[in-house]
Amino acid sequence: MRDPNPSVVFWGKEVVMIYNEAYIELIDQMHPMAMGKSARAVFKDYWNHFVPVVTRNMLTGEAVPEKDLLIFLQRSNILEETYFSFTFLPVVDDQGNVVGHYEPVTENTKQVISDRRLSTLLRLSEETSTARTLDAFWRSILQALSDNDKDVPFATIYAVEDDGYSSDCSSLSSIKSVVGECSLKGSLGVPEGHPAAPPRLDLLEGIEAFIPYLHEAVDLRKPTFVDLADPAFPMNLLNGINWRGFGDPCKSLVICPITPTTSRNVLGFLIVGLNSRRPYDDDYQQFMSVTGRLLATSLASVVLHEEEIRSREKMIVQAELMKAQLAEQLDITRKEVARNEKKFQRFAERADVAIFIVGSDGHYTYRNQSWFEIFQLEDDDLDVRDAWPRLCYDEDLPKCEEFFKRLMVENCAITFELRLRRSWTPAVDDPALIATDGHSEQSVWILCSAYPETSDNGEIKEIVGCVTDISRQKWGEWLQTQRTEDVLKSKRQLENFIDTTSHEMRNPLGAIIQCADGIIASHESYIKSIRTLSETERRLLESGIDAAQTISQCSQHMKCIVDDVLTMSKVDSGLLMMTPVDAQPEILGQHAIKMFKAEAKAAGVHLTFTVDPSFRQSGLDWVSLDPTRVLQIIINLITNAIKFTKLESRRIVTLSLGASMERPSRCIVCDIDYIRTSAAPEAPSLVADWAKGECGFIQFAIQDTGRGLTDDEKDLLFTRFSQASPRTHIRYGGSGLGLFISRRLTEMQGGAIGFSSHTRAGSTFSFYIKARRSTPPKLLDAMASGPDPDEMSDVLTPLTPVGSADDELIKTPPPPLVHSPVRARSDSLEHDLEEDCSPAKRPSLHRPHSSLSDPLHVLLVEDNLINQRVLANQLRNKGCLVSVANHGVEALAFLRRTTYASPSYVNPASTNDNSDGSGSFPPVMALDVILMDWEMPVMDGLSAVKEIRRMQKEGVLRGHIPVIAVTANVRNEQINQAMEAGMVSS
Repeated sequence: MRDPNPSVVFWGKEVVMIYNEAYIELIDQMHPMAMGKSARAVFKDYWNHFVPVVTRNMLTGEAVPEKDLLIFLQRSNILEETYFSFTFLPVVDDQGNVVGHYEPVTENTKQVISDRRLSTLLRLSEETSTARTLDAFWRSILQALSDNDKDVPFATIYAVEDDGYSSDCSSLSSIKSVVGECSLKGSLGVPEGHPAAPPRLDLLEGIEAFIPYLHEAVDLRKPTFVDLADPAFPMNLLNGINWRGFGDPCKSLVICPITPTTSRNVLGFLIVGLNSRRPYDDDYQQFMSVTGRLLATSLASVVLHEEEIRSREKMIVQAELMKAQLAEQLDITRKEVARNEKKFQRFAERADVAIFIVGSDGHYTYRNQSWFEIFQLEDDDLDVRDAWPRLCYDEDLPKCEEFFKRLMVENCAITFELRLRRSWTPAVDDPALIATDGHSEQSVWILCSAYPETSDNGEIKEIVGCVTDISRQKWGEWLQTQRTEDVLKSKRQLENFIDTTSHEMRNPLGAIIQCADGIIASHESYIKSIRTLSETERRLLESGIDAAQTISQCSQHMKCIVDDVLTMSKVDSGLLMMTPVDAQPEILGQHAIKMFKAEAKAAGVHLTFTVDPSFRQSGLDWVSLDPTRVLQIIINLITNAIKFTKLESRRIVTLSLGASMERPSRCIVCDIDYIRTSAAPEAPSLVADWAKGECGFIQFAIQDTGRGLTDDEKDLLFTRFSQASPRTHIRYGGSGLGLFISRRLTEMQGGAIGFSSHTRAGSTFSFYIKARRSTPPKLLDAMASGPDPDEMSDVLTPLTPVGSADDELIKTPPPPLVHSPVRARSDSLEHDLEEDCSPAKRPSLHRPHSSLSDPLHVLLVEDNLINQRVLANQLRNKGCLVSVANHGVEALAFLRRTTYASPSYVNPASTNDNSDGSGSFPPVMALDVILMDWEMPVMDGLSAVKEIRRMQKEGVLRGHIPVIAVTANVRNEQINQAMEAGMVSS
């Protein structure tokens, strides 16, 4: 009991309270009732919190501390918010049993609340310091106060609309000269539309409840206390407020007038409800006072900043006006020149551009304020030659001397950029820029322009110049370069991924299809050579052929899916290129019909092609478009039409062609509305081509007599990986990407696609594209008979021999696309070889010592043994003589034993590259063409072709060796790369 600090003893199982005199101040009105009474009864509202503490103290006999415990005590007629720290110490008897608890108590209320309010003030300072406009300032106040719900149960902010603010306003005579109408800028705890926070307050004529207290706050210029128990205040005004903090209605509030320190005008009011569980004591008053002063200081910065912006804008306008006036007055009389010189001096002092004048002796005679701000040199007597070493890096000094020499000796004006020793740090909040060191110190860059002023006799009197700080522009250029490099790097990585995926997926499928085709072809040859077969042999052969056909069909299906996915990847990644060439839409339509002639005949489908009169009337016989992409769309639609028609009793598919000079909203050939989603941007290459001349719109329509579509099935069309119904894939096959890709391709070509379908009545799909009108090429007659044999020597063709209708068609220059039927990638390699290897149809390639009746001798350079074996066998089956090499070095060694080799070109024997397996090549042999893979070990295809062209140029090899690149690398830049290496596309 002699402890001078508040302490209490809880005795026995009933925890009877015995406390000292200092403890009485803590419990206030509970004394003397609490003395000798059980703590369970005295602190019944809080005892549940103490139970685990007392239990732990009795069981363990250890002291149990508790810090900053919130307790509400009845003090000064209010339930007061208090905070205590205490420690439960066990009291033990002689046997070591805990018979009581000794508790020294320390009240931390003042410290806890002080820390909370200090945190609010710090947050308020941080939030308002970043505000640059008044609206942002009001929002930052509420943001800072929102965290302290106990000291600010509710708050509203009003801004003075007509503040009467001006730089010369130093006093006020009445409220009317300062405050008129106020608008609500935000609130805390007050629902929107509540009468306690009306959107507008008219302080001159209004009768709202707060207006008298606002007047008082304006007069006092300090926080004004308002007792809500005042009979004049309507208590029902605060009904319905969502009281923050402890949820008790406020009994008082404070109105803080917000006045910037640079003026006496009130620009706003902060109305704060006070904590009902804390007295409005000196600490609370100081908190509100400091809040008001802090807001006044921050508001002054905001007002000055807005005033500075207005002044700067005004200065810029004035500077531009003065600059125009100076330009108009240069040729007027000497009196006007003198007046203009004064104007120029005033302009120079106010301009943001540094202006200087240097005398003929090299000393500065004039420098404006901006010059000192940029260069930060304060010397009054400064020679320009002494200034450069202090401002520039040593490596830039020779350049500065050269500029000065040009001014003084050559008497010519100069403009140059220069890096200074000074540095600056960009303000960056982008994490990506911080990661790339985009926020570190940067050198200051200037743009300097100067010219010499000469006398009548040509002597230099002075040099006049101006300097602009271009540091931010330089930093922006660097930043743009970095971002451009990042984008290009990402694009290259994506291209490499697509190239690798295409190569690795298509190569095995190509080999599988070729092997299956070889099995089928060998069966036909075997049947022709054998007249009779036993039943067992016949069944065995039929089983093998059936399996080969199944393998071929499955492989074709897999390749269709792969091609669709790769094409879609290119569309989504922006890597799908459009190449406009002059072509005839009617020829494209005829070629599409020709491509499907065999398939339609096998399916019993009657396939026709019609030309609408609108096409003839438009005169769009020749247009500039991308024929491969147009054909790709037609192939997709005809494939679907045949697929859905071949099982019907009436099987007709019609391809129609029309045209118009205006963008159509409906199909001319059939009654269909076009659907344009703008999901795919128009190809830049086509947009540039359209700007070269008059444009029209080409329309194609594909009509079938298939089963048609239901309303539910129509909703799924043109969606990625979607088909008409779940049964569609089972019955008709497909990947669900064809129509989606077709829609994207039409929109990339400036067009749209639409359809009409009815159950059991067939479907019609129509699309249009934008195309520029063109004229027939001048070489049409020369090209009609076929390409020049010399131009056929080097050909770039893809590795995969078989493709789907949706596969990306290989781009070739205009002559073959325009003047000969366009061949789709879906044509088999067998068809290619029949045309290329047969003596009647193969091109007249350079063969120094052989006749065209001899078999075509092909050198196949391929590192993949499977592809090498399969392709070599197919070539041999077509009557070709085939030699193989595993890489470029072996190919070059093989050329030593051909008729192309000069007598001085020594040819060591090779055991790797031969066609007959004997271990050596024939002494000298004719070679017709080289099929060259791109990616190979030891020496790749491009390196080998470059070496061949070099040897031809130096005379080591005689004549021009035809080379065909066998590769899947067929993007435009890759084609250009191959052509630059020595392959010319035909």
